[in-house]
Amino acid sequence: MCASRDKPMRKISNLELKEQFTNEFLRSGGLETIRDVQLLEDLINYNRNDLSTVTPRLNAFMLAILGSQMTPPYFSDEHISDYDSFLQKSYLFDQEKIDTEDDFDKLYDKLKEQDSMLFRGQREARWRLYSTLQRFWIWDKHKENGKDYLNYLNSIVSSGISNHSDTIKGILEENHIDVVNDIAVLGFLQHHGTPTPLLDWTYSFQNALFFGTDNIEPNPGMKEIDNYFSVYYLQEDDFGQGGMRKIISDSLKSVGDDLKLAFMKKIAKDEDDFEKMKKHFEERSFFDEKRVKGSGLISHMTKMQNLINIPVTYFSDSESDSQLIFSLSNSNNIKNQKGVFTWNAEPSKPLEMVGNEQYDKSRSESDPEDYRFSGCYNINKNLVPYILEKLKADGITKEFIYPDSEINTWNIYEKWKNAST
Repeated sequence: MCASRDKPMRKISNLELKEQFTNEFLRSGGLETIRDVQLLEDLINYNRNDLSTVTPRLNAFMLAILGSQMTPPYFSDEHISDYDSFLQKSYLFDQEKIDTEDDFDKLYDKLKEQDSMLFRGQREARWRLYSTLQRFWIWDKHKENGKDYLNYLNSIVSSGISNHSDTIKGILEENHIDVVNDIAVLGFLQHHGTPTPLLDWTYSFQNALFFGTDNIEPNPGMKEIDNYFSVYYLQEDDFGQGGMRKIISDSLKSVGDDLKLAFMKKIAKDEDDFEKMKKHFEERSFFDEKRVKGSGLISHMTKMQNLINIPVTYFSDSESDSQLIFSLSNSNNIKNQKGVFTWNAEPSKPLEMVGNEQYDKSRSESDPEDYRFSGCYNINKNLVPYILEKLKADGITKEFIYPDSEINTWNIYEKWKNAST
């Protein structure tokens, strides 16, 4: 009798992931799209405990589905796209899943007093960071119908000033000359129903949790990602270099340095005297930012025709000692929500996509290639009742978040849409 030899155990890479995404595909309507009879038989005969049932045809099929999750979602400026899985989402965000009350409590205690981070809650983990304007721009097919994006922005700002400037001024405690600048108007409209290119963030983790759970759909979906909502976070220090206050401050310095050099060159006796003056006044600013307030600078820099050339930035009035004030606290909603706004100049690209593109353009050889736009906590929807009780105990309720809910500016968008068709 010949001695038998044991066959080496077959190995299939990433089988667990392949199985997960294949099941999600099949449960989400994919089964009806399969026309290959042999593949259908292979799916029926598959047994996870018997690797011999993983035929080459079935393995190739599962590998293709897994491969579709290993790149960001397909982008089209004519359709809204979502994330199909956490794997797909991981290419643009650092992520952590929260599934238990104990894990949530640790996170809550760690972040509820945090005041140097920007947070955003979304009730579906699969949603990309589209602004309300981007969603309606795509849904209402404005690009296909030849509508002009900048025309819309100028139109709603003009309508906002005409209809709500007195309200904006009345809410502000300090009446700056630049109080009704374009970004202040957009911020007001954003919080009262008009689609804008701004995306709401907050300095409060608790507020972000409220937004992530408000009107949430509790029913579990066909995919793992459907069972979670998300809270995104950005370190303000990391994002600060792209903040509008920094952009304006740098512009002041650049213009001031040019004027300072021109002035010294004019009064210097000779080149040697000019060099001495340059050295002596090197650290001195030509402009005093403390005197900038009300000068018209904010109004000029926030004009839509200027902002449209800045791909991504953010607006905040959190630095109370700064004189570069955007007058964002012009709504009691914004005040209670500790609101911050990110700006995205693209009519259809989600914020994280634009952020990644800008990073790739500016990246030096020493910068890491695997850049992520922000961090993200994916929180199980089963925890929502527990979270809501915790928020209620801390005074974070719908009444607190929306004190000015009676103001509705949706008609500004409808008026523009109907007038331009």
